[in-house]
Amino acid sequence: MSDTKKKVNLFTNIMTSGKSLNGRDESQMDTLIRYILLNFLIFAGGTFLFAFGVNNLLHGQTIMGLADILMGTAAVTAFVVLRTNAPFVVSGLLTVIPFLFLCAFFTQSGGAQGSGILWAYSFPMMAIFLLGMNLGLALSGVLLAVMALTMFLPGFSPMEFERQFAYRAVGVYVLVLSITVMYEITKITKDRWVARLTRSLKAERDEIATMKDNLKVGLFMMDSSYAIQPQYSKALETILSETDMQRRNFLDLLNSSIQQRERETLMDYFTMVFNRSYDAQMLEDINPLHQFTYVHGATDERKVLRCTFAPIQRDDGKVYVLGTVQDVTREVELQNQLAAEEGKRQDEMRSLFEVIHVEPRVLNDFIEDTEYEFERINDILKDNDRSSRDVMVDIYQSVHAMKSNAVILGLKSFSTKLHALEDEIRAMRDGDGEVSFEDVLHVTVELDKLMRIKDGFRDLIAKITSFSTGEAKMQEEYVLVQTLERTIERAGADLGKKANLVVKGIDARAVSSGPRRAIKEILMQLVRNAVSHGIEEPASRLAKGKPEHGNVSLSIEMSDDKIIMQVSDDGRGLDFDAIREKARAMNLLTDPADFEDKNALSQVLFAPGFSTAKKADMYAGRGIGLNLVKDRVKEMRGTIKLQSEDGKGTMFRVTIPADVAMSTPVTA
Repeated sequence: MSDTKKKVNLFTNIMTSGKSLNGRDESQMDTLIRYILLNFLIFAGGTFLFAFGVNNLLHGQTIMGLADILMGTAAVTAFVVLRTNAPFVVSGLLTVIPFLFLCAFFTQSGGAQGSGILWAYSFPMMAIFLLGMNLGLALSGVLLAVMALTMFLPGFSPMEFERQFAYRAVGVYVLVLSITVMYEITKITKDRWVARLTRSLKAERDEIATMKDNLKVGLFMMDSSYAIQPQYSKALETILSETDMQRRNFLDLLNSSIQQRERETLMDYFTMVFNRSYDAQMLEDINPLHQFTYVHGATDERKVLRCTFAPIQRDDGKVYVLGTVQDVTREVELQNQLAAEEGKRQDEMRSLFEVIHVEPRVLNDFIEDTEYEFERINDILKDNDRSSRDVMVDIYQSVHAMKSNAVILGLKSFSTKLHALEDEIRAMRDGDGEVSFEDVLHVTVELDKLMRIKDGFRDLIAKITSFSTGEAKMQEEYVLVQTLERTIERAGADLGKKANLVVKGIDARAVSSGPRRAIKEILMQLVRNAVSHGIEEPASRLAKGKPEHGNVSLSIEMSDDKIIMQVSDDGRGLDFDAIREKARAMNLLTDPADFEDKNALSQVLFAPGFSTAKKADMYAGRGIGLNLVKDRVKEMRGTIKLQSEDGKGTMFRVTIPADVAMSTPVTA
């Protein structure tokens, strides 16, 4: 195999004179053919000339033999010159001119039976092809003149030709010359047209290549085996952070970006594209890569890319997919940023509409209470003696208190965020494992976000009050009553119940000089509890012979240096069977006799996490409300008494020492 290849290479080198010419290039193909033909003529003609020369010498025709050898030597010289940097025409002349003399000699001498003239018919084609139109036509004219003299001038040739033969011989030569000239003119015209077309195509190709290389979009062709074809835009490498993508599998480039199931879906999609099963719009609508997150396999770099695909059928019938890839990471980031800004604006608008319906004094009271809870949480987080779980329990109470206040005022967006955080804290509190530092940090971050919202409320108050003039100061008890009425109204609307607040009496001294925040917090929890667990639905009350509106009664008084708060309802009373079942499930009672003791069961209501509600909502089911009341009362060295009668209602009586209430703020 190697020897054969070497022989082929040697033969090619000889026939092309060692010139590096590309046969696939239209502009070089003509020159290559000229070299091959000239070398062939040199070998063939030179061989004949040397053979004729030797033969003539052997037969005593010395002059003719020497002439043949001389012309053969010229052919060999032309062969040598062809392999130098001399112009092609030099070697052409060294070959064509000796052949001209040979043809003229054979024509003039006549040859055997006048056959020498036959050599002349090959000359026009060789001369014009090797030397071009002008020089080749001139030399062909010289040979035509010799032929005419030979045929028509008596004595010019040792042979005499009949007129009929002479006319035919010259006519055939002129015909061959004419055909050769016409062919060469046609070829020249074609070559010029091809050259113009080639230049035009090259210019268009260069323009396309320039546009392709300057496109910001990755452009590529892909065959049925998902191999990327050689002609692709440079932007594709930049977008995919890859190099040398020729023949690489497109799906393999996405391995880090898609799951195996998604890869199979993508293959099915490309099958539909190759088969052109659906129209272009349908294929675009179901495109799995319309927009996706691209992950680079080596660097883990992430980008958001958008792709389109369309089938392209070539002239050979093969179908390819034309793909475009666009990096839309920045666009998506801007969209997300705009969406976040729009969401923030919507939140602000909702907050404004929610706040604008609240009395500024009541809202300011809410903000002060909220700030107190945040300060309390801050003190809890600074206490290094508490376990992480205890920290979560205490934070849970404060979050629940803030949520309750927000619900009362109708601050839905703020209460919803608090409700979500409450769910997270409860999961940490009730979990089996220890609460981690990361969990506490997460809660702290979320609380910081809520503080920012609270600060926004204060700004809104400033905007609202800036338009208010001469508003009278509201009495403390009025604010408290309005807050509790809102609590009942909001809870009743959300739970589908109807209830009224009945104020039996409020001692102004207890409200003004007592722990206002603690009083409000305790009463709010008890009122909410009354509506949620005590008051029945309107239909149920009517069936029992009760008015559809339930009553939640309130009284606050000072007696014997004590502040006494009493909240009662005319609802269903405590469901001791449900309390007993839940207490048993939570292992809250150790003495079996306690399960039949209503006093013991009543105390279970204040245990953290205890609730008889079947599902948690904004008002019940988390077991925090009464537990918070108990803790607040305990902090102020107070007491709680509970009475309940089945079908008639429940009463809570909270007693707080006045001296403690007046002198000691509620602390964590």
